[in-house]
Amino acid sequence: MKNFIYEVVVKKRFDDVLDELVEKLEKSKFGVIWRLNFQDKLKEKGVAYDENFTLLEVCNPYKAKEALEKDITVGYFLPCKISVYEKDDLVHVGFIDPEIMLQGIENHELKAIAVEVKQKITDIINSLR
Repeated sequence: MKNFIYEVVVKKRFDDVLDELVEKLEKSKFGVIWRLNFQDKLKEKGVAYDENFTLLEVCNPYKAKEALEKDITVGYFLPCKISVYEKDDLVHVGFIDPEIMLQGIENHELKAIAVEVKQKITDIINSLR
């Protein structure tokens, strides 16, 4: 783990990892709000980028509501972003640790939500191996 990023490396096809990740997120009540394929988006803007890199914005609406009710400024950190990219024929899947993002906020209830969300996403990512 790089100081604020949790990441695993998976020896599967890129598209298979993305499909499996989305399926497992949805089963855990996390919806994929938005999917950004950097390769396609940059090509659309006239910039060549040949690597597989997709960013998923995901949200558990129940946890988001609970967090926003505790401190509305947590909205600056929502939704969670999960990166999936390919490097040297390996697929990397990771996200920014929500506990670390909230270090400056003195709200123990909010931190407990961050710990719970972190654990659920970490479990999902780990299950991809």
